[in-house]
Amino acid sequence: MDQGIINYLITGMASGFVYSMVAIGFILIFKCSKIFNFAQAEVTILGAYIFYAATIQLKLPLFFGALLTIGTVTVLALMIERVLLRPLIGQPILPIIILTLALGSLIRGGIILGWGSEMLRPPSLFPAKGLSLGTLGNLSYPHVFFFLVSCVLILSLSIYYRYSRGGLAMRVTADDTVVARLLGIKVTRVLATTWSIASVVGAVGGVLLTSVTGIHYSAVEMGFKSMTVALVGGLESLPGAIIVGPLLGVIETMVAVYLDPLVGGGLSEVSGFFVLMIVLIFRPYGIFGWEIIERV
Repeated sequence: MDQGIINYLITGMASGFVYSMVAIGFILIFKCSKIFNFAQAEVTILGAYIFYAATIQLKLPLFFGALLTIGTVTVLALMIERVLLRPLIGQPILPIIILTLALGSLIRGGIILGWGSEMLRPPSLFPAKGLSLGTLGNLSYPHVFFFLVSCVLILSLSIYYRYSRGGLAMRVTADDTVVARLLGIKVTRVLATTWSIASVVGAVGGVLLTSVTGIHYSAVEMGFKSMTVALVGGLESLPGAIIVGPLLGVIETMVAVYLDPLVGGGLSEVSGFFVLMIVLIFRPYGIFGWEIIERV
């Protein structure tokens, strides 16, 4: 195989790990509450800005800056769940969708007001030299950590969701909040736990993201690509995110290298959405999602 193609494959897979990390947050909230949180990408980028404020503006060590970031984003998520989402429990899904869209815009506006619109550079978490793959080239350490952290999170969350009492409560609540309450499950506590876990995932993704792209509010656009990963993989499948993310990254890279020069550019930016349309035509529930049949 041509050396250039191998390098493109490695680069695409590395970029896809970033999409997988953000997609985990989308899937986790949907699995546990049947809510598609359109503000998850904004939460991730907010984590990056808070990490910048902690390490550069407050001059905290990297470790304590990361802890402060995770704690701050978690507290913010709990406040959002308590004040905005809890009153909508049991209500139609459309108001919740509109609320998360508005919340994303609010966070994005707050970021611009607080930190401006310039590209920011936090201290690097990883060595500049990437991980050597011999003749295949180098893979950057941030992307390696995205992959490793994504795998650890997916394994941990899958075990928790499948085998723990808390995971069982999440599954029941997602299926029917009325039944969950009749069984004695505290639905509000389940939702708070879900949003807390998703916020931690977003904060960790934000901290790692700073070493890949720098910090800029426009990075929330990757949220749409991460949503594509979640939908193609299946909204019930955490492993689907770790598989589809790198695949989407490879497709984007190959289209950017080989097709964009022929059409004047821009095709790589929408290639993921073409994949999404094709997959949803034949498998509306995603490649690894659950086919739900309702009797009428």
